[in-house]
Amino acid sequence: MKNRTILRTLAASIALAAGCASAAWPEKPIRILLPFPAGGGSDATARALGQTLSKRLGQPVVIDNRPGASGGLAAQAAMASPADGYTILWASASMVGLPVLLKKPPYAAMTDMAPVAAVGRLPFCTFVHPSVPAKTLAEFRAEAKRNPGKLNLASGSVSELMAGTQLDTATGARMQHVPYKGGPQIMPDLVAGRVQVNIGPCSTGMPFVKTGALRVLATLLPSRSNLLPDVPTATEAGMPELSAPTWQALVAPPRTPKEIVEKLAREVAESLKDPETLAQFGKIGVLPEFAGPAALEARIRDESPVWSRFVKQNGIEAE
Repeated sequence: MKNRTILRTLAASIALAAGCASAAWPEKPIRILLPFPAGGGSDATARALGQTLSKRLGQPVVIDNRPGASGGLAAQAAMASPADGYTILWASASMVGLPVLLKKPPYAAMTDMAPVAAVGRLPFCTFVHPSVPAKTLAEFRAEAKRNPGKLNLASGSVSELMAGTQLDTATGARMQHVPYKGGPQIMPDLVAGRVQVNIGPCSTGMPFVKTGALRVLATLLPSRSNLLPDVPTATEAGMPELSAPTWQALVAPPRTPKEIVEKLAREVAESLKDPETLAQFGKIGVLPEFAGPAALEARIRDESPVWSRFVKQNGIEAE
């Protein structure tokens, strides 16, 4: 009985200490692990949100770029980090598919992590090199039928791979897939014509579209973008099957205290109302969209079968 009493007292002390630590959080800088290289749309989005979060929380928010393995390297680092709220993972929709895309995934399911908050969506555009004789998706389909197997498809995430595979299937282009760590690595090769097609974040390719170095055929948005009023959506262009989940979110290591998760979620929600944050999002074409821990967890759970079907239907082997 005495030993049991000591154990209960010890457990209560630990719980009290954890509760005090949660209440005081944050007391030092917060690190956001970003699974993409610097210079891309996700990087710009994370840094814009991080600046506002830093002001609200009174601590520096550091963006730590960890590209590689379709987000697996950053996720692995997050899973191995202490569950104290000081290491957070910037998750993309495509990372829900990692367990079926990697032979040694860092988690069995994204719900192994502690969902914090959805931040927004990063619109995708269909970019082609000017050497591709097509100005519309219909012309691209016609050209693909005339000359199948001639084009290289670049992708910097599995969401990009999903959309590119859909384009390949819809047109019969039989493109050769070339994987990259992210958009900033794709663009030099796309502009040079070493690869000819990419469906990726509009913000990454738009500077090159403005100079004529690239052409955009369509967006994967539900309606036309204010930034690209003359560019049709894929549905308007006759290919409604082109779609891919493109949301961005924050998740924490497993067993992160609920109080910390909920506090960070509230701060994200308030940050997404900040005029400066919204202005930065507007410049890179990000559509702000908040979802709290429960809603984000439900979204992840609902989208998991989508990735399993995609992998099975297209015969994609785990890497």
